[in-house]
Amino acid sequence: MAESEKESADKKPEPEAGGDDFAALLAAEETRPRLEVGQNTTGRVVQIGSDDVFVDVSGKGEAMIARAELLDDEGKLTVSVGDKIEAMVVATQGELRLSRKLVAGQRAREMLQVAASSGLPVEGKVAGVVKGGFEVTVAGQRAFCPFSQIDIRRVDDQASYLNQVFPFRLIEVSEDGRRIVVSRRRILEEEAALAAAETRKLLVEGAVLQGHVSSVTSFGAFVDVGGVQGLVHVSEVTHRRIEDAAELVQPGQAVTVQVLKYDPAKGKLSLSMRALEGDPWAAVAGALRARQVVRGRLARVVEFGAFVEVLPGVDGLLHVTELPRGSLQKLKEAARAREEVSVLILEIDLGKRRISLAPAPEGLAPGDEAPAAELSVGSVVTGKVEEVKPFGVVLRLAPGQTGVIPNNEMATPRGTDHAREFPPGTELSAEVVAIEAGGRKIRLSRARAEKREERAELERHGKPELTGGLSTLGELLKQAQQKRKR
Repeated sequence: MAESEKESADKKPEPEAGGDDFAALLAAEETRPRLEVGQNTTGRVVQIGSDDVFVDVSGKGEAMIARAELLDDEGKLTVSVGDKIEAMVVATQGELRLSRKLVAGQRAREMLQVAASSGLPVEGKVAGVVKGGFEVTVAGQRAFCPFSQIDIRRVDDQASYLNQVFPFRLIEVSEDGRRIVVSRRRILEEEAALAAAETRKLLVEGAVLQGHVSSVTSFGAFVDVGGVQGLVHVSEVTHRRIEDAAELVQPGQAVTVQVLKYDPAKGKLSLSMRALEGDPWAAVAGALRARQVVRGRLARVVEFGAFVEVLPGVDGLLHVTELPRGSLQKLKEAARAREEVSVLILEIDLGKRRISLAPAPEGLAPGDEAPAAELSVGSVVTGKVEEVKPFGVVLRLAPGQTGVIPNNEMATPRGTDHAREFPPGTELSAEVVAIEAGGRKIRLSRARAEKREERAELERHGKPELTGGLSTLGELLKQAQQKRKR
């Protein structure tokens, strides 16, 4: 705008001097309906100045409204000469002054009162965090939303809601508009109730649903599947053995679950994530083999041995007969700490879903293969005494391989205390008498092995001379016995 135009625009038109004209104007002014502060009025823009905009209020006079009230966010004027606007009277003394913002605020409060009474939702933007809740801008007005009313779930990260736009339900609006309280939770609960009604139609055993974790406890995770809460027990989270569901899932996490059981009368819903992982035993054939050393995690210890998780969801049994005497208590402590151990796979029975284990031999690493003792009936093997039982002596031949020498095959005088004569670790040789149960059950004879050794000794010394007679043969036997004792 040119300087001359600006000056003319800033000047208010004045009546021309003249007695009759002035008197007429004065009379018209006295009879004109007066405007009151707080009253809404409509006028037309007649002039635009640098600070004020002049408005003709339809025969009630000329009023001014601050130019700043008519600027947009970018600082541009939103009206032009000739535009019709509505504003509120804020001053009548000295000059007639209007405010457009106040009439907008009044209209907003009226709208909010209607929304509160009718239950209609309104859109609001979370503007900040205040004591006890959030400040929300609704229709240009400041409102308050308590923390408990912003969501269905507990609010942990307050900052995540800032600058978000949500629908809100008005739960309190004062007459003067100074106190406005809103709730987003009420809308979410209504939506959840509608969704739950549709979800319940889908809750049949075996149904696969999408959901999100609402909360996690040590015994499982609660999952929301379309407005209905269900429990995934810790044993149904995965085939792996875990102590706490929080090891794998967190609140808010999206999950896929399968319905195990639904009781509509009690509203109890049981879900599973594990059921959708597939059969863990399907991986056994390609991942494990007999005589292989693997690393596993101790799962639990029972009176007959320890279970070791060798693959996720696949346990093998470390039988007590494969363990040193008195080791179960130490294994119980290790299992509580979920320690890892190296074990040797003795046998895999996919049909019965059983895996037999033994402690890994020293010097072998995971992935190594431990050779089995070559056994055949009639062969002589050497092993170490593992324990002495009432019926005989148990000989450890190789990892996972033990044999029993019955008492009558020990080649000892009747009544010999085998536990004292042959303490654990004593090395003995014995002949294989029988192999049963796929090589797991082996019967041995120390007496037969000694006879074979005697015969071999005689052969090494050649046949006795006739002149030596029986005394020479007896001498040889005596020498062989003395040699064995050494």
